[in-house]
Amino acid sequence: MLAVVGAILPLALVVWFSPTRVMAATALLLSGRARAVPGAYAVGWVVGIALYIAVFTIFGAAIGAIQLPSLKGDAWFLDPLVALVMFGSAALAWRARPRPGSEPRPPRLTRMIGRLTPMSALGLGLALSIVSPLHLAVAAAVGVDIATGGLAAAAQLVVVVVFVVLSTSSVTIPVGAAIVAPDRAEAPLRRLQTWLSDHGTALLVVVLLVIGVDFVGRWIAALF
Repeated sequence: MLAVVGAILPLALVVWFSPTRVMAATALLLSGRARAVPGAYAVGWVVGIALYIAVFTIFGAAIGAIQLPSLKGDAWFLDPLVALVMFGSAALAWRARPRPGSEPRPPRLTRMIGRLTPMSALGLGLALSIVSPLHLAVAAAVGVDIATGGLAAAAQLVVVVVFVVLSTSSVTIPVGAAIVAPDRAEAPLRRLQTWLSDHGTALLVVVLLVIGVDFVGRWIAALF
């Protein structure tokens, strides 16, 4: 089980470091809205990621059991596709970065904050976790890794829970901290929002490129 957890940790980092999504959560927390709104956003985010991973794990296990003696050996084509998504996402993020000397424009998500209710915030978190080619590629790769790791069903469930907890903690920890101790959390949240605005895109690009190179290496290893 630890080997499977180790294999999916880099992919958890991709979901964990989603600057726009995290900035939306911090903006909700700093907006003075009722804590139910950012709480609902965090719930939607977690549920969406959990559903994605669970579906791909079940799908990978079913295909492996029905058609393929070893899904991992026959799914080598997934690695270059994931690498391509990583490189493409890095390129898009780099092109969308604020130019030197220009004032960063608040993401559209943060401009929607004033109109959100708990139910719409729940839907927004769910949509942002699911409607993403990057998350689709991550979920597919994680699902295959879990389904082909030779684990029992209970162990697969544990790995899914570990992945979801780690990958969504960039949203759930700030939201939880702000709900439990709002006065103490405000200053760190403002620093986090400023840091993400200044450096988030650059670090995201680096993370995506590193993960993309890792999947190219996995693809080459599978071929030879």
